[in-house]
Amino acid sequence: MSLILAAIIARDFFHTLTARLFILLLVAANMHLFHPWLPQAWHGYSYVVQSATPALFWMCCRLTFVAPDEPRRLLWGLAFYSFLGPLLYLLAGTPDSLHLLLKGIPQWLEYLLILAGLWEVISNWNNDLVEARRRLRGGVMLATGLAVGWGIFSFNMNIGDSTSRYLALDVSILILAWLLMQGRSELWRLLPQPAPADNNTDEAPAGTTLALSQQSCEELQMLQELMNQGFYRRENLTLAILAQELGIPEYRLRATINKALNYNNFNEYINELRIGEAADRLLNEAETPITNIALDVGYRTMSSFNRAFRKIHNSTPSDYREHRGQPPHN
Repeated sequence: MSLILAAIIARDFFHTLTARLFILLLVAANMHLFHPWLPQAWHGYSYVVQSATPALFWMCCRLTFVAPDEPRRLLWGLAFYSFLGPLLYLLAGTPDSLHLLLKGIPQWLEYLLILAGLWEVISNWNNDLVEARRRLRGGVMLATGLAVGWGIFSFNMNIGDSTSRYLALDVSILILAWLLMQGRSELWRLLPQPAPADNNTDEAPAGTTLALSQQSCEELQMLQELMNQGFYRRENLTLAILAQELGIPEYRLRATINKALNYNNFNEYINELRIGEAADRLLNEAETPITNIALDVGYRTMSSFNRAFRKIHNSTPSDYREHRGQPPHN
């Protein structure tokens, strides 16, 4: 079953990094199944492959759920260390003096990476405005986390037996296969595709209003009126807070922003409103410090403001003010 699943993923999504990592995750997870039948001389390398499972799980969660402009440098380093350490330990001849550094610490990092992967799923869940994709991604990653977590935990702590690990893995693969058949195209972020020459696409640019029902139109008008009043400037603004302010259920507000304005992520929507105001003020209020503008539009730190500004304008706020604010040369 897992081989069929990997083949489907490779056929349809291999051009995405997340899909490639997910295939590697399936291979590493399945090494538990093949380990007893491998030659004794290969067992050490089999353990190294298995030790990469938590790191691959976290990487898949990171790339699937978290915006690419949010850094996770420390966790990326720990992820590579968690399986490169055991590999170096094996290649060095398993010396006792390096056991803690290359085997013991990476083994504990496996738990951290599994928890970090599940945290990526939970903490970023509500920012995804595509309801079907939220369910699909959550189900896929939580099923994988269950199998990976139990496999690593039971093996390292000597709890349960190989049968329980095989069962957890098989159940997870069945869940994955079922979810994948329900909506494969929504599983991973695909690479940007060029628009057809006639611009007759099914998907409008972000911020474009599409045809809506009367109820959605009314909710969209309420949303836009509230945002025109500057509600987007509120610090720590979440979809739940916005929905409560409007008196609209979260799922309907999520659908309105997604289908009416064509945003797939709530933070992307809020950032565009905030950065739009900030860009205008940078040009029209030359004496106002950039820090004041960042705080006024809702950012708590300059790093988050600069990151959001660069993502939209491909420029730092200071460069934007300097070059865009200059009068044209005669």
